[in-house]
Amino acid sequence: QVAVLKGCSPARVPTEMVAQTPAEKERLEKELEKFKGLQESLQKSYESRMGLIAQQQETDLVREEFDNLEEGAVIYKLVGPLMVKQGVDDSKANVTKRLEYINGELERSNKIIAGMEKDIQEKQQMLIRMQRDVAASGNASS
Repeated sequence: QVAVLKGCSPARVPTEMVAQTPAEKERLEKELEKFKGLQESLQKSYESRMGLIAQQQETDLVREEFDNLEEGAVIYKLVGPLMVKQGVDDSKANVTKRLEYINGELERSNKIIAGMEKDIQEKQQMLIRMQRDVAASGNASS
């Protein structure tokens, strides 16, 4: 099986174990399951970040529209099924706050993803070492 990490080249992950003892094989299988779980979490984090980026772009477009508003323009806000008149200054303030919030969430998301990518690389290296150790102990006893 090949695990592809974003920004990394494909790396071999042990799927066939040549373990000498059931304990070694079981430990390797458990670590591989943890690795797969980390990859799934990372994928969910990437998807979440993509949603935040889409929201950021959309909100940025709204902010640009506000910058180009003509004098005396009327702004409506959708509240449930109703369109309610809202002041220009209130609308601009809401959009600015939303953009600040989204940018903060994106920063937080990027930090989480960077940590997860680091964890996955470390786990990947550990799995490779474990596979080599198991293979070496298998060759030594042959």
